[in-house]
Amino acid sequence: MIPAGASLNKPSSLEMKSSDFGAGHHYVFDPKDIVAEDANGYTVRHDDHFHYILKSSLGLAPARPNRPIHHQTFHRDTHYVPQNRGISGLDYATSDGFKFDGTGIVGRTKDSILVNHNGHLHPISFEDLRKSGWAAVADKFENKADKKEHNIVDKKEDDFQLKLDYLAKALNLPSTAIERIETEDGRIGLKYPHHDHSHVLMLEDIEIGKPIPDPHELEHARELEKHKVGMQTLKKMGFDDDVILDIVRTHQAETPFPSNETNPELMKKWLATVSKLDLGSRQNPLKRFGLALLPNLETLGIGFTPIDDMKPVLQFKKLKRLLMTATGVQNYDFLQYMPQLEAIDISQNQISDLSFLKPYKNLNLIAAADNNIKSLEPLAELPNLKFLVLSNNAIQDLKPLQGLEKLQEIHIENNKISDLSSLAGKKDLKVLNLSENSNVDLSTLNLPNLETLTVNNTGLKHLTFLGKNLSLSELTAAKNQIENLAGIELAKKLHFLDVEGNKISSLKIPGKQESLKFINVSDNKLQNPEGINDYQSLETLRAASNDINTLNLSEPNQQVNSLDVSHNHIPKEELTLNEKEIPVGVAQHFKAVTEGSIEGNKPVNEAPKLAEKSVNDKEDSKEVTD
Repeated sequence: MIPAGASLNKPSSLEMKSSDFGAGHHYVFDPKDIVAEDANGYTVRHDDHFHYILKSSLGLAPARPNRPIHHQTFHRDTHYVPQNRGISGLDYATSDGFKFDGTGIVGRTKDSILVNHNGHLHPISFEDLRKSGWAAVADKFENKADKKEHNIVDKKEDDFQLKLDYLAKALNLPSTAIERIETEDGRIGLKYPHHDHSHVLMLEDIEIGKPIPDPHELEHARELEKHKVGMQTLKKMGFDDDVILDIVRTHQAETPFPSNETNPELMKKWLATVSKLDLGSRQNPLKRFGLALLPNLETLGIGFTPIDDMKPVLQFKKLKRLLMTATGVQNYDFLQYMPQLEAIDISQNQISDLSFLKPYKNLNLIAAADNNIKSLEPLAELPNLKFLVLSNNAIQDLKPLQGLEKLQEIHIENNKISDLSSLAGKKDLKVLNLSENSNVDLSTLNLPNLETLTVNNTGLKHLTFLGKNLSLSELTAAKNQIENLAGIELAKKLHFLDVEGNKISSLKIPGKQESLKFINVSDNKLQNPEGINDYQSLETLRAASNDINTLNLSEPNQQVNSLDVSHNHIPKEELTLNEKEIPVGVAQHFKAVTEGSIEGNKPVNEAPKLAEKSVNDKEDSKEVTD
């Protein structure tokens, strides 16, 4: 099975951005934050900006204001951003990353527009819009008649409340967890949490008394509606519904699917241009009608379904890539009629011997993960191999790969590899994943052009091997036994380092590190950030869940702009927010920081109290039991 991280055309590159783990967070409604109210909702202050909270999302019916406006200072949070000049959300981004760009307007109130940002609403007053050069937007929405807004409230409110209650009951959610959204054209929807994300259902999609529809299926249905005419043409030609869906969704061709084509002959001409199709997970994919109308297929997916006869695949004379994960196929004699094959995925097929692949010299990719393979000897005769995916097997010896000079990417995690010397000197090898090989000896790794290395949970104790792999730009070495970062100064091109879950007690290194942009040292044993100035280009430091008890530095850091020190033991006096809404300890010792997290910090002197409480709780529990 080809892993999601594998690049089949070029070496993969992991690109981490500070926004991936920065100051984004969701606002929880607190009545104390209300600064304004109208018939349908409240405007609340949150950090440096405002949210508009619909009353219906709180389980409240629209009502006229009956209380004085309560003004509140900025809501304090464990995430922080500096104050800026101008208007938040217009002249600069808010603390949750919102900056109005003229799009995303989904509604309006009496004195503001409502803009969707990651599923919640930001109100922007017409006055502020005019101050920041958006007068045209203010004029457009302020001058709209209120009739449509009143109609929504009067005509749809009963329907909304009924469907809100029905959805909450069906999903076993409190009604307060479901948020009301309104589109520019007056449509009303319900946004509800689902695992680590949210879904939205429009009111018209919910029918009381019927099962709650799957939002993914609804989205697919709406997308397929655009192709309805062309799909009906395929149906008239004899294609079944499964194949029609796969053609529309997975095809690759010179031109897009002819959504409005009614002429079968013209549809046949288009089908003849299709070069890629995935029929995976379909029953008997090779026995479906119409495959003969796809003579120019170069890539075919038929995986994740049992196949008892591979002969039909031979009709595709130009096939170069065959993806057949978990098909149960054991006999590969059919390959002798496919000498042009360049890539094959035979993962999860209980294969123990790769000898049947030896005749196919054009192969540049073999994916054979999750099998019972012990020997790579047959691969020695395949000189054009570039990509290997061999995870979760029983491979011990890499010597058969010694003469394969075109190798670019190897995924061989969770095997029994120890000696890497057979890979030495391979000039094209850019990506290597050795994770879960518990006895691997990285001192035998010597790859001058290797760029990305992953060695999670390998028992790694030190980083001195970096001195022989000077082109590395990304190193992931989580869950190991590393105690210090000595050796990292040797890596002159390294810009990303993830050593989460090790035993690192200090950031200090023997020399200066001039290339690193990102370090993750979370879940280690750091007590302070001293040594951070040895990393002269560092922009992001993630140091959550250590033993850090102070942010003090002998010399202030000037480079780091994103800092995560959550779940440590930093004292409260260092975490008090200053007038710019940045913790004083951060502001004093990390001059360039603009975002980060300090949540979950419990000073060391609180730990004994917590431990004592835990013991007392256990004693109380024991007494009750006795």
